[in-house]
Amino acid sequence: MTGTRTGRRGSTTAWADIDLHALGRNLERLRRGLPSGQAVFGVVKADAYGHGAGPVGRALQRFGVDGLVVADMGEGITLRRAGVTAPILVIDPPLQSQLRLPALHRLGATVTSAAEARALATAANRAGRTVDVHVRVNTGFAGFGAAHADLIDVLAAVSVAPALRLEGLYTHLSGVYGPYEDGGLVELERFGEAVDAARGAGLLPPLVHALSSPALDRPLLTNAAARIGCTAVRCGAALFGIRMVDGEGSASLAPVMSVKARVTRVTVLEPGDVADYATAGAAPRRTPVAVLPFGFSDGHHLHRLAGGVLLIRGCPAPILARPFMSSLLADLTDIPSVQPGDEAVLIGRQGDHRITVEDIAARSGLRPSAVPLLGPRVVRRYRTSATGEEPPE
Repeated sequence: MTGTRTGRRGSTTAWADIDLHALGRNLERLRRGLPSGQAVFGVVKADAYGHGAGPVGRALQRFGVDGLVVADMGEGITLRRAGVTAPILVIDPPLQSQLRLPALHRLGATVTSAAEARALATAANRAGRTVDVHVRVNTGFAGFGAAHADLIDVLAAVSVAPALRLEGLYTHLSGVYGPYEDGGLVELERFGEAVDAARGAGLLPPLVHALSSPALDRPLLTNAAARIGCTAVRCGAALFGIRMVDGEGSASLAPVMSVKARVTRVTVLEPGDVADYATAGAAPRRTPVAVLPFGFSDGHHLHRLAGGVLLIRGCPAPILARPFMSSLLADLTDIPSVQPGDEAVLIGRQGDHRITVEDIAARSGLRPSAVPLLGPRVVRRYRTSATGEEPPE
């Protein structure tokens, strides 16, 4: 299923529970917070932030999302092969060797120059199909997009090509990832100039979008975007209940993923026993430990996690030393009677305690959206209803 393993609890010792019901609730809550009439495109790049692009893409389609966004052609083709029929926008402009792919797989393409538009038009014409095109304009983020001075030429190159349909104009804002709105407002002002130029030339497409997850719970930004003519938003991390900025996001957004593993062994480290590949990891005292089949190949954040904990029997268990590639040790000093087969929670809630991706990101120095990018050994299990019922395998 789009390269993501699925299965039931009994067939694996480490898994991620993906709550598609929570995904749908998050989409609805985000929609309610936007100005009226805004289209919502779900961003499902990087295997839907580790949640599984195929199952998530199909679920978002059922929930009525207006379209999906991916990073590259391969991700778009994967979604089509998984049965997704909704519009898909590919952010990376196609390489010369990929020019036929948007037409063959009904993918929306990004262009940033008139030359890219003409090359795509030639390939689409040869394929005998029309390709939806979004023009990306640079507003200061890493130099990505058409320069303002070239924008009208790019839009015109798309609009005159019979095999291309001018569908969108967009940018990506870096300023919304900070704690204040000022940077995002400056970039929106630049984008507004591009929107005005396109409108004045009679080349403004129906979909105009600039805002992404960190901006969607900030009325100052959403209202400013609507005022300059934005008609759509791109929503990625927020759909999964992930907050990219401290303090950002409504408390009503629910995490979609929880990560769990079963204790495979309970043992005791004697003083001086090594709990790491280096002697710095030697146990200072007699320490009962649980061995869990989850290492830094399963969650790369573990390689950089300082002072991490997991939950066993509803209690926090410190992670000892540095995790191994495929396993880790948890300190059971304050948690009696743990047995092999007991469930441990690495992300999520157990009892009165909860571990969030934001907590892990703060400790590991990663972006919160990077934490759920799990390794291939971790099976994804999908829940589709509020009662916790699972779909058949």
